[in-house]
Amino acid sequence: MEEDDYTTLQMIGKGAFGEVYKGVLNKTGQSVAIKKIKRGDTMKEWNVMTRLAGHQHILRAIALVEAPEHVAYVLEFAKGGDLFSYAEDKGFEVPEAEVRAITRQIVAALLHINACGVAHLDLKPENVLFKDASQSHVLLADFGAAEVLGESSAPITRPVGTLHYMAPEVLRCWPGEEGIADDAVPRGFGMLADNWSLGVLVYVLLHANYQLQAVFRSPQLGRFKMPMACSKTYLRRARHSLRPRSHPAAPKKISPAHRMTLAEAREHPWLEGAKANKHDLDDPASGSSDAQDGKRPRLG
Repeated sequence: MEEDDYTTLQMIGKGAFGEVYKGVLNKTGQSVAIKKIKRGDTMKEWNVMTRLAGHQHILRAIALVEAPEHVAYVLEFAKGGDLFSYAEDKGFEVPEAEVRAITRQIVAALLHINACGVAHLDLKPENVLFKDASQSHVLLADFGAAEVLGESSAPITRPVGTLHYMAPEVLRCWPGEEGIADDAVPRGFGMLADNWSLGVLVYVLLHANYQLQAVFRSPQLGRFKMPMACSKTYLRRARHSLRPRSHPAAPKKISPAHRMTLAEAREHPWLEGAKANKHDLDDPASGSSDAQDGKRPRLG
């Protein structure tokens, strides 16, 4: 695929790793998303998406196009928008049954990427998309912060992700803030950091915390250095259960060693009966899907 094979339309998103536009394939008229990144060390995210290709809850990567000044990822266009906008449209009062169905699909996506050796590391509502206007089929997107972690990989020791979704062990890696967590919380993190971020995401959806979300989305966050007082306050509040309303009381621990695993979450009564729909779209054992077609993305 070449640059003249598609037409770029309006910008639909902007982040630390590039700008995202709505586009259209000129030959077929198919709507796509075009993520443009400046030339340089730009293959990491593409390599991650290639590794994850074929799962029904991972945004499909279609082609990589290299231009003189940028690299463009041609991606599946999620017609249903993102989870933040979905919750915002509902006044951050998302019915619990919907949160359960959404969460179960995110868990399926995370189980798949973990099985592929990948940690997402920037899980938040803006990076969860809906495949179509029915807003029932979830797609995990934006792997710009993702890391491939092998069995012998050392823990990551640099903060990554979005501030208020960061796990305690990620916050502990913030320069100058190494002492904000308990002694039980290591300095360094891996895949379990995503489990904490998922807990925060579910908490936000269930508790209609619109004002807090407005702070999370502040453009100043990228330049924000947490003062110690803010860090301690956040972690103190984070000790309280981030579990769904119907979840039984549980020990309030922030150490990743005591964190619920994805496999445990999937089998928990709160999620076990929350099938995505009659087609069982939440099944992580499924290979290719209608969303992915089992096709590998193409280079150029």
